[in-house]
Amino acid sequence: MNTKLNDNQLSNIEETLEDFKVLLKRYRRLKGDENRLRQFFVRNRNPIWDITKSKFFKTGLISEFAKNMDTTQLVDDHFIQRSKAMRFIFTELDRDENMNLNKFIQILKKYCSTVKLSKCEHKKVTIIAKQNPNYLNYESYLACKIQIYGLSDLMLR
Repeated sequence: MNTKLNDNQLSNIEETLEDFKVLLKRYRRLKGDENRLRQFFVRNRNPIWDITKSKFFKTGLISEFAKNMDTTQLVDDHFIQRSKAMRFIFTELDRDENMNLNKFIQILKKYCSTVKLSKCEHKKVTIIAKQNPNYLNYESYLACKIQIYGLSDLMLR
């Protein structure tokens, strides 16, 4: 999808970047403690939810099963769960602690975008993800045999 962020959305993303830069020191202290690091990611994922609700983060990709369904039966799903995307975001921020807004937006787009699933597919993905806590959602899609054409290409960009 070819949408732009408005001034308010840009401001929210910029504030989130600044917050994450402050949290970078804490992240660096927790890097050796996987349990506390996981808690850190879960606890600090909420800004990602607020930011990625905009059309800018919707890929336009939809599962084959959901293509002919009414929109009321569809959900937007992060193909990488927010708490797990936080690991990627903080890894990138750790490498570039002076990251600018444009690069941060690119990282958010890469790790925090969404695809459309049917509600029943989403339930299956949730069950598989709970049974396989190391899976990213797109791996759960594979386990559930959910086909989303174009997702692999998008992720490899």
